[in-house]
Amino acid sequence: MARLVHYMMATSFVILVMMSSNLPSCKACFGRWCRPPCFQPEGNLCTDARCRRVCEDNGYPTNRATCNEPKKGRSEFLCCCPKPRWVG
Repeated sequence: MARLVHYMMATSFVILVMMSSNLPSCKACFGRWCRPPCFQPEGNLCTDARCRRVCEDNGYPTNRATCNEPKKGRSEFLCCCPKPRWVG
């Protein structure tokens, strides 16, 4: 019985890993691998409105684009493009 449970847990993990490496539209995300794509805006000028355009130009249309301040030791701002959230 314990051997069966161990086998089922290992199989479930393998399936989850396979799903997470699949196409983005079918992605099962967990951990740090689910971060939205981020791009540096032109001229390092960052606003949420400008980031929406940066995301569209890079092929990630979204209504939730955000401007992220530079992390410690870096000087460039980043526009991050999470999946759109449609209200309707």
